[in-house]
Amino acid sequence: MDRRDFMKTSLLAMGTMLTSKLQSSNLLTMIEKDVTYRRLATGERISSIGVGASNLGISSDKDIERIIDIALDRGVNFIDTIVSDDRSVAPVAKAIQGKRDKVLLQMHIGAHYPRHIYSITRNPETAKKAFQEELRKFNTDYADIALIHMIDSESDFRRIVDSGILDHAQQLKRDGVIRNLGFSSHAPAVARKVIEAYKMDAVMLDINAAYDFAPEGNDLTLSEERAALYRECQKRGMAITVMKTFAGGRLLHKDTSPFGLAMTPYQCIQYALDRPAVVSCLIGVSTPAEMENTLDFYNAPEKEKDYSFIGALTFKNVTGTCLYCNHCQPCPANINIGTMNKYLDLGKSGDTLAIDHYAKLEYHASDCIDCGACETRCPFHVKVRDRIAEAKKFFGK
Repeated sequence: MDRRDFMKTSLLAMGTMLTSKLQSSNLLTMIEKDVTYRRLATGERISSIGVGASNLGISSDKDIERIIDIALDRGVNFIDTIVSDDRSVAPVAKAIQGKRDKVLLQMHIGAHYPRHIYSITRNPETAKKAFQEELRKFNTDYADIALIHMIDSESDFRRIVDSGILDHAQQLKRDGVIRNLGFSSHAPAVARKVIEAYKMDAVMLDINAAYDFAPEGNDLTLSEERAALYRECQKRGMAITVMKTFAGGRLLHKDTSPFGLAMTPYQCIQYALDRPAVVSCLIGVSTPAEMENTLDFYNAPEKEKDYSFIGALTFKNVTGTCLYCNHCQPCPANINIGTMNKYLDLGKSGDTLAIDHYAKLEYHASDCIDCGACETRCPFHVKVRDRIAEAKKFFGK
């Protein structure tokens, strides 16, 4: 059996063994109130589904409190604090008041909210003040997990180190203000360099089937770069928390799924939970009903979580669709085309944070020299220059 057939067979097996050996190697699995818990290296139990707060900005304060109440009542104990508008923080803080010891908060160093709207900062003083303000807003004096926010390029990495932001975060951990220190990233190669250079307890990565696959021969196979990163995290005892479980909703609809087939939310969640080192998927919801429906994952039959159909897909299923594999690189204008396309798709799906993330890229669609080299390399025959023009129009540069 060659490597391609082995990878396909392995994926098929994972799709049908939904509480597989991968899970048991990630964690000590416990079930309580129908919720599955995993463990951080420091021993804390963490629910395998957490609340991603980024979508709460469109909800009323009453609904936000209800969403958190539902999650906590049903056993969820993990909340990520990134929001699109920090005025949605107060009802979250209110809902966890008196329950802080039962909730794990994942906070971010390098996110701030000028005029209440989410943005990223690399200024060390601004980052320090913003993190202290985040602690204050949640009425707490510690973060269970603190992530240095968005290390997506080598220049990001250098700025974090050279500015003293990393040193400051490490000191906060020594002081007990941070219990588990990590970082977030959308760039596997950069993430690998960070964890090889510094001891980290956790990392938040965007994990889903759309991002994990790459071309091999005439088939699709799990990206070795991404799979190796997950294995390395597991080897080092690092916890992975997951963002973009549904690829910004793109995977949930046939017309937008890169596979030409829709996945269900439960298939997406199970797929991410089956990756090595993953401890929790952060799901963004905006209504109490969405929270209830998400948590019904735990009681759903295994056949509703089975994602094994992915193992039979070939190029013909995804021709013309960008899978962000970056086989189109190198770009003479230094545009990271895969990342640009990812933010374009997320932005079009309504992810407001993607607009700020795109703005922070070093090179943008407007830098394109229209050489077409990317299109000659793309294994999926994507009309890359059309996508670049669309990104320029959508983002304004």
